[in-house]
Order: sequence, then structure tokens, then C-alpha cells
Amino acid sequence: MGTGAAPMQNQTSQVELASKDAGAATGGTHQEARQDSGSSRVADPLKTQADIRPDQEQAKDATPAVSLKQGEVLDTQASDSLEQAPGTPAAVQGRDSNVTTVAQAERNQESSTSKAPLPVWRQGAQTQAPTPSGQAPRAQSNTGDQPIRLFQSAAFRGNFNALPKWKRILSKVKGQLQTLGSCTSAKTCPPGATSWQRIMKQARGKERMEQLKMINSFFNKWPYRLDQDAYGVSDWWATPQEFLKISGDCEDYAIIKYFALRELGFSMDELRIVVVKDRIRGIAHAVLAVFTDGDAYILNNISDAIFTHGKYRHYIPQYSLNEEHRWSHIPVAN
Repeated sequence: MGTGAAPMQNQTSQVELASKDAGAATGGTHQEARQDSGSSRVADPLKTQADIRPDQEQAKDATPAVSLKQGEVLDTQASDSLEQAPGTPAAVQGRDSNVTTVAQAERNQESSTSKAPLPVWRQGAQTQAPTPSGQAPRAQSNTGDQPIRLFQSAAFRGNFNALPKWKRILSKVKGQLQTLGSCTSAKTCPPGATSWQRIMKQARGKERMEQLKMINSFFNKWPYRLDQDAYGVSDWWATPQEFLKISGDCEDYAIIKYFALRELGFSMDELRIVVVKDRIRGIAHAVLAVFTDGDAYILNNISDAIFTHGKYRHYIPQYSLNEEHRWSHIPVAN
């Protein structure tokens, strides 16, 4: 995507462990800068979370006092390529459409969408991974007849044929995860395999919310890197092995957290990578949404803290995806 927010520095002892693996491949960390009355200065990483609170609201004409990442620009390519899902009723197009009409359209669209073929990396595997002992039962993204409206939006399911970068990841991830989880020789293991095995061992068997916190904070320790700097192109979606070796930007954090949670037993129906428009900073961004305990929790590379989607009032979802589907989103009135 080429945009997003850099992760905050963490003061725990785990930082040193993960930083050794990430630093060997990346060779540096990403600096944060703040716009202040036309002049720039380096921002204190410890103030990042305070500067960008999830429920922060801003007047339309006000100048946002938030941290901007060095070299960040609006990802117009991602924004321009957003597509409206086919079959969306005209009555749903406006933001003033009533919730009843939107809910009816969602049910009609859901019933008319054919099931996508089994993803490549999941062929020959169970649809739902077993629940580790001691974990609470899974919660679905729907609560009864009322779906969770992610970031106050209606979602319309389609396919991700228009997302070749995501299809490339799905074609490679099965073999990469097997290698990361099973290799034992330092000579043959890919970079970051030791870190992957360590966090999997530490998080396996923990309570679900504890697993979310551990995965989010662990991978946020990798330094933020623009796609152009890391991969030599303006927009690149990194596989888990690529991220562990080189790191990446916002969608790359969301991708590796997605597959880490899948390995820990979360089902694909509980996870979505969500591309949003950040109204405060005026840029495209990507996060991971996790549906559990009757709500949607957001794993964000700008903060180790985990909040529900309702706290991010400045996020406008553009599209979301998991292994089988892509959803287009339309804002609805509260």
C-alpha cells in the first residue's frame, strides 16, 4: 500500500529479542516526524499513542496534531482501485440510507453470492483449526440476525480477483508457515524463524484476548519500512517470511498477524484485513480486525493497545478480506 503508520517503540525486555532478528535484516528503524506550524521536528515515540487516540475527533477544517511518518503520502493507487461490489442496491449508495434497507440488501447479497473455491494454502486442511485447550469458544462476526457493522459500515461480499498481491501471498503462505514452524537448523531456517517459533510457543494455549495482545505487540517491534525502501516498488504486500526478513508497512503488519492468529487456532471467519481511509491524517491505512466476544477488536501497527472498532471513529473502511472473500464497505448512519 505504501502508506500507514509506524509502530511505537516498546520498553519491554521482549523488544531486545525481536529487535535482534528484525534489525539484522532491516538495518535501521523508521523515524517519526510531526507537522507543527509549517516546521518539522522529530516526535517522541512514547507520545505517539497519546497523539493519535483511537476515538479522537476533529473538525473538518482543523489541522490535525498527529504524528506523520517520514515519506508517507496518500496511497491514491489503493484508493482509486477500490471497487463497488456488484449487485449493491441503489438505495444503499447514500450515507443517509436507513439501516433497515441496508440490512435487507446485505441478506439479499449474501444469499446470491456463490462460495469461493478453497484457498490454495488451505487445501487438504480442516476448514477450522482446533481450539487450543483453555480457550473460550469462538465468537462469530454475526450476533444473531444482527451483524457487527465494522467501522459503522455495511459490507457486501465478493471475490478478490482484482487483488493479485493477496493471491500471491495465498499461493506461498502454506509452505512458508510449514518451514517457519518446523525448521530446526540455523543454517537452513529462513531469517526470523526463531522469533516466529518463540512467539507461537509463548502464545499457544493462552486466553484469546491475551493472544491478541501478545501477537500485536510482538510484531509491532519490527521497524516500519516503506515499500519503496524495502522492496523497491511503490506497493508491495509481503509474505510472512518476507516480513520477518525485511519488515514492511501497515498492510504487511496486518498480514503477518493474520496468519499468526490462524496458526494459533483462530478461524478465517474471525479475521479480516481491513483497508481504511484515515480521516485525520488523510491517508490510506490497513489494520487487522478480529471478531471475538461479540465485538470486533483492532490490531493496529501504530499502537500495542487493542481497542474495539467503535473507538476508531476516524476510520472509513474501503474494503476487507480474508482467505476466501473480499468485502466492499459502505458507511451507514448510526
